[in-house]
Amino acid sequence: MKFMNIIPKPLKASAMGGTVFFSSGTKISGDFPLTAEYAAKVLSAKPEAPENTITFTKDDSIAKEGYAVSCNEGNISVKASDESGAFYAFMTLCQLAGKENYFEAVSVEDAPKYGHRGFMLDSARHFWTVDKVKQILDVMASLKMNIFHWHLTDDQGWRVEIKKYPLLTEKGCIRDSTPLSLKGYVRKKEERDYTEYGRGLFYTQDDVREIVAYAAERHINVIPEIDMPGHLVAAIACYPELSCTGEEAQVSNRWGIMDNIGCCGKENVYNFAKDVIDELCELFPYPYFHIGGDEVPKKRWKKCPACQAKIKELGLKDEDALQGYFNNVICEYLKSKGRTTVGWNEILDASEGLDKNIIPQWWIKRKPSENLELKWLKNGGKMIISLVDYVYMDHAFAIRPLKKTYSFSAATLGITDDTNVIGMEAPQWTEYVRNEKKFDLNTYVRLIAIAEAAWTAENLKNYDDFENRMENMRGYFESMGARLAPPEIYHGKTISPIFGRVANGWKMWRKDPNFELKLAEKYGF
Repeated sequence: MKFMNIIPKPLKASAMGGTVFFSSGTKISGDFPLTAEYAAKVLSAKPEAPENTITFTKDDSIAKEGYAVSCNEGNISVKASDESGAFYAFMTLCQLAGKENYFEAVSVEDAPKYGHRGFMLDSARHFWTVDKVKQILDVMASLKMNIFHWHLTDDQGWRVEIKKYPLLTEKGCIRDSTPLSLKGYVRKKEERDYTEYGRGLFYTQDDVREIVAYAAERHINVIPEIDMPGHLVAAIACYPELSCTGEEAQVSNRWGIMDNIGCCGKENVYNFAKDVIDELCELFPYPYFHIGGDEVPKKRWKKCPACQAKIKELGLKDEDALQGYFNNVICEYLKSKGRTTVGWNEILDASEGLDKNIIPQWWIKRKPSENLELKWLKNGGKMIISLVDYVYMDHAFAIRPLKKTYSFSAATLGITDDTNVIGMEAPQWTEYVRNEKKFDLNTYVRLIAIAEAAWTAENLKNYDDFENRMENMRGYFESMGARLAPPEIYHGKTISPIFGRVANGWKMWRKDPNFELKLAEKYGF
């Protein structure tokens, strides 16, 4: 039965008998005008069918973002307590109909496990067009995902227009070459493409407005990320005074962690961050702002007179505490803008005295003895979970098969009470994701898996059932332009073209990040 193919899997679903039309002849009425307007636009493209109705009714007894759908004599009734719930009900109806103008009558009751269900796109390492971003948002909306986390800056490229600092997109978006693999990385002799990359590849402020509006129509909130004080080489290449030494630098043409970071002993670095925040808060209305905060080597701070003077002036314990001070200053400034600060979980390295309103995003496990993240949760702090070993999308399926992504839960991180876990995110880093074909292969089946992991109650999850539903709906997702990896690839048992046996995933990926794409093409991908 088609209703069995709903993704994410709902709390309850049952067949009611009969057929329901879903077409340009369907009339829409009720209490949720934004959803009604969106639904009318979608249905206008459907073939004609006998006239029927969709009635949206506000019902405060239904959980936030939840909904109830029932069909009676060919008509559809939707109940929800808010616009988001009404919209997600309509997404369920769209899945049921697929490319047809009818579906089997059903009753569905549903509500999400987490309020924050996200996907992160790295546009800094490789740029993605406005049209591609919109396609991603369409797929996210169909899966009831509501957070688009946009990684806009890094050492290898600055990708968003800041009018006060024009060099960021005149110079900061351009690198002279791009590594193609990790082969030779330690010796700094990676295989690389020596073609200049990034000139003109950035989002204007009008582009941002267009994407934010497109996302909002689909009940998706956009969180910008400006990574700081680490991962700032692209900005330092434009404005060297932001660094400890003030020396000229170039946009990084290597991946990894760079010692050249923002100088937190200089007031101009704080002013730069605030100026960027000022402009971006005008573009991104959602009250979360991501400041990165990850992978901040303190080597230069230890030798920097300005940093050491700041540590002494403030009576700070060490360089980690200096980053904590930076985090708090930026957090306070964001508060003045009505924003909440989000950062990768390394921001907890200076958790003593850290503003309790900051939301860490837990991507990497550290020493169990530290337990900084679990302590943060126990003390009432909020958290987003994004563990690299399960949900990162850039690695090969031979390293991270789809089943492992699907299995991700708070318990994976040793969290026994997820009350303060606000949600899940799956990041797509794009160091080695250079084109749309590689993006689609790596991303979309994982996006579908994490959508269900973030929405569906843990006791209702079953991987085999999930895979069966996804394969039954392959045509639906591909009708949106989202190419799905074939099972022969996403199962992760990749046969090495060199050795003729199941590959050592890490070894193969480090040598050639595209090896699975080459194999997938044999399956018609």
